[in-house]
Amino acid sequence: MAISRCSHCNFIRELEPSFIGQDVPCPKCQHQNKVWDTPFFVSKLLEKYFALQVSHKRMQSELAEDDSTAETPHIATTTGFSNTEMLSSPAQHQPILRWFKQKNIHAEINPKAVDTTGFFDEIAMEIGQHYASLKPILGQICHAYKENYNGTTINLANRKPEEISLLTSFCKRLYDYAFIQRLVQQKTEKTVRLILQPTPVIRQFFNGIWLEWFAMMQALEYAQQRNLPFSCARNMVVTLPNADMHELDVFLLIDNKTPVCIECKTGEYKSSIEKYRLLKKSLGLQKSQFILCVADLPDEHAQGLSSMYDITFVNEKTLLTHLHRP
Repeated sequence: MAISRCSHCNFIRELEPSFIGQDVPCPKCQHQNKVWDTPFFVSKLLEKYFALQVSHKRMQSELAEDDSTAETPHIATTTGFSNTEMLSSPAQHQPILRWFKQKNIHAEINPKAVDTTGFFDEIAMEIGQHYASLKPILGQICHAYKENYNGTTINLANRKPEEISLLTSFCKRLYDYAFIQRLVQQKTEKTVRLILQPTPVIRQFFNGIWLEWFAMMQALEYAQQRNLPFSCARNMVVTLPNADMHELDVFLLIDNKTPVCIECKTGEYKSSIEKYRLLKKSLGLQKSQFILCVADLPDEHAQGLSSMYDITFVNEKTLLTHLHRP
């Protein structure tokens, strides 16, 4: 048999051997993943596990030599967080690594994931701030990617002038920042044609990674307003003492001691609640410190789910408000 593991949502499934070597979409989140021969996949997984053990021991030794009282780099509050590499520095991530080390948890940082010199953060912020209006466009783009279409057409007829202005401006920025290959506006037909970028990183962004960027920028705004030292990571991987591995969408550490973990969902989330509940417990976080941000989740649903489960539910509109709560 063959096996495919989604690197985005961790969904695992078996396929027929004829799929080996091909890239197939995950049935849960549509992220493209390669299909492997099962024995080969298991052997590589074991290699990675033992390599992580060696890396973990080495890191413990190196960190033990560091001054544990070293201060967290205090990023100036007057500094903007767009178009900068300052969050990618090893010094910026050290407080997070120390925090996890104290819990006997191995943390693997992805510096590129917090590099805002590209345009992911700008487009993500625009989507998050106008999600109700832009959600149909995102749906069309994701559907086009899923069906392997080269583009999609946005119908502007019967829309209010302010909505047309918002949609056309957003589409133009997608083109200006190369999130799409081509933009064709037919004024007489009142349509906008978007020719999509086949690049995987752009496809992944539209399929939900945009919410991670949005959540990270909201967390940075909160940290900036608190005017305290902080460390921030996105798309990091942690290995628990029982060898379970998890990807954390956004992790913020305020003043070396106050953690906030934000997991992001743009689609189905109910089947992941138990996974997040157990992860929150394994990390030793309080309910207010483990946040599940679900795009377009009604406020009353977020409040009800937060009462039912030992994690905090928010949507893209209420995330920053929750972070500011004492």
